[in-house]
Amino acid sequence: MPNVTRLKLESATEDDVMVDFLAEIAFLYRRNMQKFECLVKGYLPQLHDAEKLKHIDMSLCNWEFIPGQSIYPSSLKYLRMRAINVKFDWSIFSSATQPHNACFDQLRSLNLYGNIREYSKRMFNEEITLALEFPALEFLTIRYIRLTPKHIKSIMLGPLNQLEFSGYSFDALCFVKHKHTRLKKLTLNFERGLEHDDAKFVTNSNFIFSNTSKIANVNCNIVWRSVWFDFSNIRWKHVTHLGVHASFELYDLLRAVRGMTRLTSLVISMVHLEESSIERAVKRVEEEKGTGLARIPCKVKTVVLDYGNGYHNVINLRADRQDWFSMAEAIFSLSV
Repeated sequence: MPNVTRLKLESATEDDVMVDFLAEIAFLYRRNMQKFECLVKGYLPQLHDAEKLKHIDMSLCNWEFIPGQSIYPSSLKYLRMRAINVKFDWSIFSSATQPHNACFDQLRSLNLYGNIREYSKRMFNEEITLALEFPALEFLTIRYIRLTPKHIKSIMLGPLNQLEFSGYSFDALCFVKHKHTRLKKLTLNFERGLEHDDAKFVTNSNFIFSNTSKIANVNCNIVWRSVWFDFSNIRWKHVTHLGVHASFELYDLLRAVRGMTRLTSLVISMVHLEESSIERAVKRVEEEKGTGLARIPCKVKTVVLDYGNGYHNVINLRADRQDWFSMAEAIFSLSV
């Protein structure tokens, strides 16, 4: 089969014989290969001369760097690396002729997925002199990976169009501090299990969402069993899409939303919402009638009450769920 241009390798075992067999297959097809998917633990093929390769999706689980391993980066347009661990080294994209530089000339989409259990560790050695260049990068997804300031700068200097980030608010801050005039969509996903200082999260997130006025779509998703910060302290003026997938006090959320003057979409996970929280919110909204208090911004066009996802076992749900929807509907009819 000499015309194979797409190759996908998967194996649930790290058996040496199987790994060697898969390595040989990848090596034989490397010169014509355009798309390569490798989900084999502890294995990375030798692709230093795969000059037609445009798409790579590979797992680095249990991977350890072996001198001589390399991948030709210049032809790549799409790169996804999963299960990146602390042993990862960008030098796999360098060459003998350019040992201190890795240029991804045509790369448009970069996806880096780390391990949440290792996220607190610095993944990349700041003392390494290898320079990375992304002159064509438009789409970047980072999950539980901590890049060095030098690498962040090299990414933000390119024509980045969309950025999705999951991790610490401090790490997200490092991206926003750079000029991002070309960025059109920013998505930030925050989880309580990663944030250990509530005050710093509020400070960081307030800075982030007060410096994104030039970005058309600014998405923020809060994901955890309960909101860990005080909504009354947040100032997220430029958020356009907000998702709250956590247990929270509904009135506090509605009050905070009043300051989000660009908000067009609000998603609330009803699974996490306690009945008493809805009742308190209804009462407070009724009390505010005629007081002249600001309502939820009129730019809000979409409200999603999500009852299908989340942790159904977090709270005891009433059998008569229709009452929940009735109360929630009353709140939004008064507030929107």
